[in-house]
Amino acid sequence: MKWLLAVWLWVWGVVSFLPRWLLARWLEWKPRLFRRKARLFRFARVDEFPDSLESSTVYLAGEGEHLWAAAMICPCGCGEIIELNLLKQVRPCWSVKQHPDGLVSLTPSVWCQKGCRSHFFVRHGRIDWC
Repeated sequence: MKWLLAVWLWVWGVVSFLPRWLLARWLEWKPRLFRRKARLFRFARVDEFPDSLESSTVYLAGEGEHLWAAAMICPCGCGEIIELNLLKQVRPCWSVKQHPDGLVSLTPSVWCQKGCRSHFFVRHGRIDWC
């Protein structure tokens, strides 16, 4: 009967160790398995906003160096179109920085007051959620 107890304790030791080992490996690999490639927002200069906007694109409307509005699809996935004023004389207003690599930055943060209520910054093409 002692041998049965010894076998049971050995099996229990292996079984109880295995979940901890698997959990440790899962926590180590999980971030790499489910990491999504970050979407980078690029700018497109237009005279007028198109009828259908592409995701990951900030459309800048204006003529030459004079920009008056920006539009983009909400990055949360709700599909709402966000239009931002770029005119300094009208409040609220945003400023846009067009980087040489085609990426865009918007300041201050964008906060949707209706609908999904997303709040985020666009910094060098990346979305930083608040």
